[in-house]
Amino acid sequence: MARFYQLLLFIITISVQAQTEINYPEVVYGKEDIGASWVSHPDIKGGEDTAVLFRNTFEVDDLRPDFIINISADNHYFLYVNGQFVTHGPQLSDIQHYKYETLNLKNYLKKGKNVIAVKVINFGKRRFLGMQSIFTSLMVNGVSYGAKIINTTGFKDFWVCTIDESYKANEVVWRGGEETAIVGGFYANNPTDFIDMNKYPTGWETLGYNDSDWQKVEFFENASSMGGSIAYLLEPRNLPLLTWDKEAIGNIARSSEKEIPEFPISGDLVIPAHQKTIFLIDQKYVTNGFPELIFSKGKDARIKIKYAENLFGEDNEKGDRNNIQNKKLLGYYDSLISNGNNSQKFIPNWMRTFRFVEFEIETKDQELVLESFINYRSRTNIASAASFTSDNEMYNNIFDICKRTVDICTQDYFLSDAYYETMQYVGDTKIHALLWQAMSGNLDHTKNAIEQFHQSRDADGNILGAYPLRSTFIYPTYSLVWVDMIADYYNLTDDTSFIEKYKDGILHTLAGFEKNMNELNLVNETKYRYFIDWYSGPNDGKGTATKNNGKNSAVVSLHYVHALQNAAKLFSVIGETNTAEKYQNRANAIKKSVFELCYDTNRQLFAERPDKTVYDQHTNIMAILTDAVDESQQKALLTKILNDPDLLQATYYYRFYLFQAIQKVDAPEMFDLAQKPWEAMIENHMTTTLERFESEKKPTRSEVHPWSASPAYFYFNYLAGIKSVKNDFEEVMIAPVFGKLQSMDGLLPTSKGNILFKLRKSKNKLSAEITLPEKMKGQLVWNGTRTPLKQGKIKYTIK
Repeated sequence: MARFYQLLLFIITISVQAQTEINYPEVVYGKEDIGASWVSHPDIKGGEDTAVLFRNTFEVDDLRPDFIINISADNHYFLYVNGQFVTHGPQLSDIQHYKYETLNLKNYLKKGKNVIAVKVINFGKRRFLGMQSIFTSLMVNGVSYGAKIINTTGFKDFWVCTIDESYKANEVVWRGGEETAIVGGFYANNPTDFIDMNKYPTGWETLGYNDSDWQKVEFFENASSMGGSIAYLLEPRNLPLLTWDKEAIGNIARSSEKEIPEFPISGDLVIPAHQKTIFLIDQKYVTNGFPELIFSKGKDARIKIKYAENLFGEDNEKGDRNNIQNKKLLGYYDSLISNGNNSQKFIPNWMRTFRFVEFEIETKDQELVLESFINYRSRTNIASAASFTSDNEMYNNIFDICKRTVDICTQDYFLSDAYYETMQYVGDTKIHALLWQAMSGNLDHTKNAIEQFHQSRDADGNILGAYPLRSTFIYPTYSLVWVDMIADYYNLTDDTSFIEKYKDGILHTLAGFEKNMNELNLVNETKYRYFIDWYSGPNDGKGTATKNNGKNSAVVSLHYVHALQNAAKLFSVIGETNTAEKYQNRANAIKKSVFELCYDTNRQLFAERPDKTVYDQHTNIMAILTDAVDESQQKALLTKILNDPDLLQATYYYRFYLFQAIQKVDAPEMFDLAQKPWEAMIENHMTTTLERFESEKKPTRSEVHPWSASPAYFYFNYLAGIKSVKNDFEEVMIAPVFGKLQSMDGLLPTSKGNILFKLRKSKNKLSAEITLPEKMKGQLVWNGTRTPLKQGKIKYTIK
């Protein structure tokens, strides 16, 4: 793979998103400034799928003052001023912490008449599982004096609205007796769009549109009352707005016609009347965003736009992603009907993820002209500046696909994947957060995720497995991982106030999990599922290594030990030694039981449960990380499990913990072996990382899954050996181990500035060129020698 297609030749990085979130990174206008109310269309009944269009026409005499507003909506909104797109939102959260954006619209206004227009989408009964909802509604609040004229009140305001009759939610079928639209099961993302342009009010967002037959908006609820709210408890957005960057889409790779046109890179594509046409576009890499199609004529022509991360062979196999021969696209799609007018425009109402896009077109009595097809790429606006290059091209390519996966899935929250679920799961986020911090040097998404998970807890201390969420997914192991995430944050930042903020939650969660323990000091089965990894084979317990609901599971018990050990450290540093000792003693007792009951002296391995019928890598990895086996035996145990193919194997997700174990026993020579599964992705020309191992029994599903991107984190943290020693990189240690590599160059963003490094190994000699930011100090460590680092670009040679 040529260095990720020479920086992706098809990308155009022209940003049309000039707007910023005023309340990020610090809150300037809090909810106390909100005097508007939630409004809706008078004919809305409840949670039906619908699109409501809102307009407010107003006069501006003086363009000098700021025009600052708050805006939010249920489910999702798109904001326009004088026909110009501004942003979409709100940031995903729950009803008790419902987010609003704060924007300055001053630069979108002109003297005289102006119009603010908002489309609000309710995706209906099959809306995204991460999207909590009460009622299709809009809230716009003027903060600055001049902006108060556009407050939504539902009484004496100037807002009018109409239901967009062109829109219907198109449910993505993934279960039941019907033919499914996707491969691989569970779909939790939003439905797609069915749009009949014959019913679409073209130009509704522009100033010249005639809205005289629109209805007055109707009051739904106050924004605040009764010490809280009858509807939504509002909070300011705490992350930047998403990007809206124009990205070109690649050419047609396959067509039902004899000649393959060069659309959409150059020229229009004319589809004659009375013709069925199918063509496939290969973007060459996976991306995401809001694709925009502009088309003309083609009265009543039907256009289906299908999106997929990959193509499938006859038996749903994938293979080489660059090989499209005899493969089909199975994926979600948008459906359009043309009204025959010129310059019709379609942008989906929710993000699409794709490498491949397939058009199925059927024209009627008029030719159809496709004029433009581009993508508006969606990411967090926080820069992802990390880079890594080594003397091994395989490592370079693995870094590229890991970074692309992390970038795509860092949106308003940490997406578990970009296509099927797009939810923020705890286990996924632990890994994703560390990766994102390495890619950006920014901790704001991590803090947001930890806080949202904390807000999800139930009365027993369980953290919901994913949050925000409108369902109830509980994996007790993920509750433990939430404790681990707080420890990760503290280990980087030394911020004891962060521990103080969540210490009651830690106590609650660990007390709740303790109720799962039995008289053997091992876990009992619960009504929930102890998720560990996507095991495969005869002992597949749908995420655990057993088919007995996890009863007496050694690996789950050791995850509890891991969380107890982290909690002991956290409470120790804030001076609560009694609690710290309690947790440490409990951890020691469970470790002792696991060793006595599950360690097989003949095989010199830990079994997954006391009956010694199941053996996996996972239990042994966690035994190393928790010191359930003596430190002197850990390297031999790790070597053994890495070379025993009969053990249940750790898949991409759990290899994060495998890499941690390699780092703990200081065995860089094992890193390459542990990373072998990623080589198959590169050989198959993947551009993002898979969810789980391929198998004949169950084809892999998600191809943009950040929990599988962990090698990139360890390239920095272990192979290059760059670690924060104090206060989030106030002090740094660089102790490279290289593994099989001979050279490493890169840039690691931190909150204190970028660390640039060039590291070369020649036998026992280290040559290094390191650029250290101002106000950062540290040490370069090689073969036991510690050399103080100097600020600026400095060369070092150590033998």
